[in-house]
Formats: sequence, structure tokens, C-alpha cells
Amino acid sequence: MFWFDSVLGWMAIGAAASLGGMIWPFRRGVSGVFANLFVGIVGAVGLALLSIPIYGPDRPHAMMARLGVSAVGALLGLWLVHALWSHEKEAAH
Repeated sequence: MFWFDSVLGWMAIGAAASLGGMIWPFRRGVSGVFANLFVGIVGAVGLALLSIPIYGPDRPHAMMARLGVSAVGALLGLWLVHALWSHEKEAAH
């Protein structure tokens, strides 16, 4: 199906996206860092796993396509969490 190194690649893409996402104002301190890392990795791995039925498990282009899909998943997850957090922050004021 897919190899363990593919999952590690998706996790690395999610972690890299979360580090880039730390530019946006988000929760301060250690909790914000861990929240960013968690959401980035879960978004990347989750969307890559959901793309298996679309691209097929063993097609030659599937692994490269899933890397792109995992980047999109990490960015979407980070965008969603940051949008929810900023909405809650504005509602509290």
C-alpha cells in the first residue's frame, strides 16, 4: 500500500507548514507551538490518507501527488484553526 517513509514525509510537510504558520498571530507560548504542530501534522497525514482512494495505492504518480495533497491538508488545517481562534478572540472582546 504505502510505506512508512511516506507517512514520515507527510508528517515533515505538516511540521514545516506549521512552522510557517507560526508567523500568524496565534496562541502564545508552548501551547501555541504544540497546537500548530499537531494541526499541521494531522492535516497533512489526514488528507494524504483520504486521497488514497482517489489516486490509488500503487500508481507511479500517486506518491508525488500525495505529497502535494498533504501540503494542502496541512495548510487547510492551519487556516481553519487560526480562523476559528481569531473568531473566538474577536467574540470575547
